[in-house]
Amino acid sequence: MAAIFPGQGCQFIGMLSDLFDKNLIIQKIFKKASDILKYDLWKLIQKGPLKKLNTTYYSQPAILIASFAIYKLWIQKSNIIPNIMVGHSLGEYTAMLCSNVINFYDAIQLINYRGKLMQEISVSLKESNIDGYFMQVILGLNKFLIQKVCEQESKNNIVNISSYNTYNQVTISGNKNAILRVINACKLLGAHNIPLQINVPSHCLLMKPIVKKFKKFLKNIKFNYPTIPIINTLNIKCETSPKKIKYNLIHQLYNPINWIGCMEYISNKNINNILEFGPKNILAKIAKNITNNLDVISINNSKTLSIALKKYNNLRIK
Repeated sequence: MAAIFPGQGCQFIGMLSDLFDKNLIIQKIFKKASDILKYDLWKLIQKGPLKKLNTTYYSQPAILIASFAIYKLWIQKSNIIPNIMVGHSLGEYTAMLCSNVINFYDAIQLINYRGKLMQEISVSLKESNIDGYFMQVILGLNKFLIQKVCEQESKNNIVNISSYNTYNQVTISGNKNAILRVINACKLLGAHNIPLQINVPSHCLLMKPIVKKFKKFLKNIKFNYPTIPIINTLNIKCETSPKKIKYNLIHQLYNPINWIGCMEYISNKNINNILEFGPKNILAKIAKNITNNLDVISINNSKTLSIALKKYNNLRIK
């Protein structure tokens, strides 16, 4: 079984509410996280305001802790540990936390600082009158065609593919004007777009200015060898060296996520059972558009947890 963890954009008000009420382990994890963050994380994701939750600085720890809490609940209930892990963007940090590459405190500090730096980029762009849609999903076109459009429209502004989600779905990031030009050009070719609830240009060349600060901060974080293999989304390898893992996290900031490659890697390893741990089922939906060999269940509430437990208990009996 493979475990997958989502990135930013899957947050919503009220997520994990029924799991929290019924499971002490979820309550303890959020309490511990809130003590580190110095604000009530659970209150924020239950009461909002949504505008605050959608801000990168707050949404990143919210998704990290929500996904980690669901994963720990799964282990408690099933005692079934994944054979391999992979995380989409921010989800890569969740995978590292679940695989003991970084400890709980350091994971939160790292995500907090990453979110802070990314938010600073967003503010500086606004001050430069470069405001608007920093990230959009483009649906219905071949990834190579979208790449060509991005190259054509990035002569005066920055825009690039930030995530290869499926063969005909990518995410683009960059300056407002360039993104709008790409969207218009893709629409003429038959595509349509979806705005994302993300207020920073993730996995884009606009992130390069924060690399130096992030690299310096990483030096103070202790990285261990993974207890469960983690697929790196840049080179599609299971890196074990802490040095290489840090290197990839730095380059992940301004390079695209190859999610297609990650799902193909899992499928080629003859692993066809996947569990998604996160607030929504976004990754499960796109995984099924990459290969039909993958049987994916998203655990995000009590009902889906019961479905997953029943399935894996039956597999264990067989």
